[in-house]
Amino acid sequence: MPNKDYYDILGVSKSASQDDIKSAYRKLAKLYHPDLHPNDPECAKKFKEVNEAYEVLGDSGKRSNYDQFGSASGNPNDFFGGSNGAGGFGGRFNTGSFSGFEDIFDIFSSFGGRERKSEIQVTGEDIEVNINLSFKEAVFGCEKTIKVTKLDKCDSCRGTGAKDGKEYETCPDCHGSGQARYTQNTIFGQMVNVGPCKTCNATGKIVKTKCPHCNGKGNIKTQQEIKIKIPAGIDNDQTMTMRGKGNASVRNGPNGDLLINVSVEQHPLLVRDGYNLLLDLPIPFTTACLGGKVKIPTTEGFYDLTIPSLTQPNTVFKLKNKGIKYLQKDVYGDLIVTVRIEMPKDISKYEKELVEKLDDNISLSSYKKFKTYQDKLSKL
Repeated sequence: MPNKDYYDILGVSKSASQDDIKSAYRKLAKLYHPDLHPNDPECAKKFKEVNEAYEVLGDSGKRSNYDQFGSASGNPNDFFGGSNGAGGFGGRFNTGSFSGFEDIFDIFSSFGGRERKSEIQVTGEDIEVNINLSFKEAVFGCEKTIKVTKLDKCDSCRGTGAKDGKEYETCPDCHGSGQARYTQNTIFGQMVNVGPCKTCNATGKIVKTKCPHCNGKGNIKTQQEIKIKIPAGIDNDQTMTMRGKGNASVRNGPNGDLLINVSVEQHPLLVRDGYNLLLDLPIPFTTACLGGKVKIPTTEGFYDLTIPSLTQPNTVFKLKNKGIKYLQKDVYGDLIVTVRIEMPKDISKYEKELVEKLDDNISLSSYKKFKTYQDKLSKL
């Protein structure tokens, strides 16, 4: 793991004692242990990083090399990486280098084994559903009822998979803990690890007679109607989570979650930008010149926006608190209106004569940008 901060990985300072480092390692190894997160690659990666960090910082010789040279193997300019032969291989043959194995074994034992009699609890799988909301429903919130197909614990066997919830016996290999110890031969001798019991599939129970209602699975498929309260201000592509409304666990653990993916229909004119609303407002050039009122949409209906005379192109009007309500807050965004001045595509002879008279009566000094342009042009 080059260029990684081992101290940062373990969450300790560089002045931490060896006891502090060991304590931090045990805490993180328990937190990210793969047995607690069987299908989580991110936790497996964290667990690997924590072990690699402790292999260095848990050994005083490697830690000294790491602090001095940034590497456990010592000076990178030395062929052997250290001042002695054994150190040239990162201290790999130092008798203290693998003291962390005892710590790993202690941590594994704390997860299961003969000392632990309770069954492993694994959370049930999550369920994902998609719902479509109108723009108005997302702005103001609403209630929806959805149908969900899910796995529920079988009432007949109380989730055990055994007939009447009684026709089972304690697993002889894990003694009901759901975990067993496995011995592995390595170049450093035998290592004992603790993992899910293969005999009982980590349930701690051997079913003698299957439950006829769930066929020994411990759960049954049901279809339920669930009411969902959509909060005001929810946005497109956001996900709501309903804890415990997912599938039942196969090991008497907590239910999974119900994940609700939200899709919001677009408004014909308003565009959402966070909690603000944006509106491109086209107005006739005559309205820009003379001023007037233009009707615009808001979340609460229509609003007459006053356009001052001689309004310039791309002028922005901000209507405070006319935007979207913040989630879980009594605060609102703004409605931001950008004026786009539109010229007519067709003009009659009479209209053209009127514009010509207008042009004759407006001084060039009224067009500041055009006058500046002409002044610069004359100097070329």
